[in-house]
This record gives sequence, C-alpha cells and structure tokens, in this order.
Amino acid sequence: METADLGLCDALRALFVSIGDMLLPRGCAGCDKPDEVLCASCARLFVHVYPKVLPGDAGRCYGCSWYCGAVRHAILNWKDHGDGECDRVFALLLTDLVLKVLDRQESHVRSRALVLVPAPSSASSMHRRGRWQMLPLARLMARGLKRHGVSAVMEPVLRLEGVQGKSVQTSGASSRAKRIEGHVHVSADLSDADSLFIVVDDIVTTGATMGQCLSALRDSGARDVIGLALACTPNRAE
Repeated sequence: METADLGLCDALRALFVSIGDMLLPRGCAGCDKPDEVLCASCARLFVHVYPKVLPGDAGRCYGCSWYCGAVRHAILNWKDHGDGECDRVFALLLTDLVLKVLDRQESHVRSRALVLVPAPSSASSMHRRGRWQMLPLARLMARGLKRHGVSAVMEPVLRLEGVQGKSVQTSGASSRAKRIEGHVHVSADLSDADSLFIVVDDIVTTGATMGQCLSALRDSGARDVIGLALACTPNRAE
C-alpha cells in the first residue's frame, strides 16, 4: 500500500471515528473512563524510560511503559480495534520519550538531526487493520520534536516482506528472529547516514523484530540507531 493511500485511509478512519463519537461517546482506551481518549491515570503509566535488552548485539531500545494491565488494554484498543483517536496521544508520549532519551546521550549524539523510522508492518497486517499504524505516529512525532527545537524528519524506509504467520503465533526471541530473519529491508537510500536514526514501534516483546530493524539500518549505512516503543515486556533478568 502506497503512503498516499495510507494517508487517505487515516483520513477516512478519522471521519468515521468522529461520526461514531457523536452517536456513542467514547471511554478511555486503557480503563474505559467516560469521555477520555486516555485518562490522566493511564497516561501516567507511559511516562517512564525503561531500557530493553535486545537479542545479541542488536543495539539500544527504550520503552515508555511495561506491557501489562491498562497499558496493554490501551495499545490493543488502538492497534487492533481501530481507536485512531489515540494516535495523537501516543505520539505525544513517544515524543516525550525521545526528549528524555536524548537527555541521556552524549553531547555529540544530542546535537544530531533525527530520522524517525516507523517500524514496518507486514502486508497482511496492513490489510487487516487498514493502515500502517506506526506511520501517523512517527509523522506527528517529527512535527512535535520540531516544536521543541529538535531537527527531525520522518522517513518510512523499512519494509517487512515475505513473513509468514503472526508474531503472536511464535514465542521466544529465537523463534521470532527466525520468523523475520532476512525479511526486513531498507527500501530507499538513507538521506543522512550521520543522523541519529530512531525506529519507533508500539510493542517490543522479545526484541527480535526491533533488533532486525536496527541491523537493517546499520547495514544500509546508518551510523547510530536506537529503538523506542510505547511499551516493552521486561527482560527475564528484571
């Protein structure tokens, strides 16, 4: 599906959501509190900087929250049940995570321009959900970071091709890594290999998919890459 088609799908989805809200008021995506997209209590669950250890030597990854309880409910409502109103809220939370992570980096990293790369969705996933769900979030994040004085662009250069089955049907880092190994591709030349490339995803469980994304960007010339996610599962040692 082309980026322009995805934009049209997002616009139509927003229109249908608006019509639905007029007919049936919504509840918080996390706890169902009336008339909230994400209530203050649930939003506070997404304000952390949790490091996630990726398999092997894949790189660094951080999450806003742990994937459980109201966080899990909110993400699944957005991801699998078409709650597009969460786009803007989740983008704000991820933008805040970017700023916090940048504060932890060395000065030469903090001063770099940022390239936000939405984690890829498979063709079957986009067909099922009607969109590439990370694309609008990464676009909104780039705009938000610019308002904070950070040079940021969004480049949807990662593609996931030829993957069989759903990620939920595999368990363990080894199984998930084998499922997607060789299927993550960089579809265009990187505009500035000296920028800090940030892969943005919704959920990081074993870290296999995120690790493959970071490796693909490095193999294509990106010198510094990290991963960020709305939520991560804790590493077993934690």
